[in-house]
Amino acid sequence: MARKTVRARQAKPQSAVDQLKPIFLFPFKDREATNRFIIGCALMLGGFVVPIIPALIAYGYALRILRSSAEGEPPSMPEWDDWGSLLSLGFRGGVVGFVLSLPSFVVFTIGMAAYFGTFLLIPLTSGSDSGEGGFVVLFLLAMGVLFLSMALGFLLLLVAGVLLPGSVSHLVAQDKLGAAFRVQEWWSILWANRLGYFIGLVVVAGIFGISYWVFIVLYSTLILLCLAFLVIPPIGYYGMLVAAALFGEIYREGTEALQQATPPRGGARR
Repeated sequence: MARKTVRARQAKPQSAVDQLKPIFLFPFKDREATNRFIIGCALMLGGFVVPIIPALIAYGYALRILRSSAEGEPPSMPEWDDWGSLLSLGFRGGVVGFVLSLPSFVVFTIGMAAYFGTFLLIPLTSGSDSGEGGFVVLFLLAMGVLFLSMALGFLLLLVAGVLLPGSVSHLVAQDKLGAAFRVQEWWSILWANRLGYFIGLVVVAGIFGISYWVFIVLYSTLILLCLAFLVIPPIGYYGMLVAAALFGEIYREGTEALQQATPPRGGARR
């Protein structure tokens, strides 16, 4: 009876929290992992002094974790080595993010240009009642274009945020920049694990939402605002690492599910 009880306990499935716990805790699993996490935070802080490059290296490190997770390895903090490779990987990931977010920024720019462009017409309409009336009409139209561009730009930015993990995961798995833009390939993989992908988006959005509210609290006073530069980068980098490990696992599960759902070629023939 005791053996049956032990087997029953061993066969008990893990809860969702137990499955996610290693992903949430791996940056602080031991002292060595914590030290490597601190190095990443230092690089994020270094981005305030030397633009772009330190952040790209830190991002490349996170993408290396995504790759190992996609290959089935448990989440861990690898050594900080081959910094050129980290920079290259982070740069390619940054290019994907830039391309996906570019439409939203174009829409934002059009709205801002239409709004501020109306002020250039003030010298042309001054001193004339009809001219001033026309300016008011143009100003209201520009306001409408601005609000419309803000709404549309935010929607496009939200879509880019939803697509970014899938495209970057495919880039890392294939180790090719062009793979990120072969939407049909990685979309079929993630669609095979669509529930997991949705849960991953919710978890990551929650982490970055917490960091946003922490910044709002620190922004409330001038004294606490000075701490924001020390608090926000570690929280943001922690969210980046968790997202990398989580979406790497989701990508691997989607790949396996797609392979199981796709019959081998010639399998129906005898």
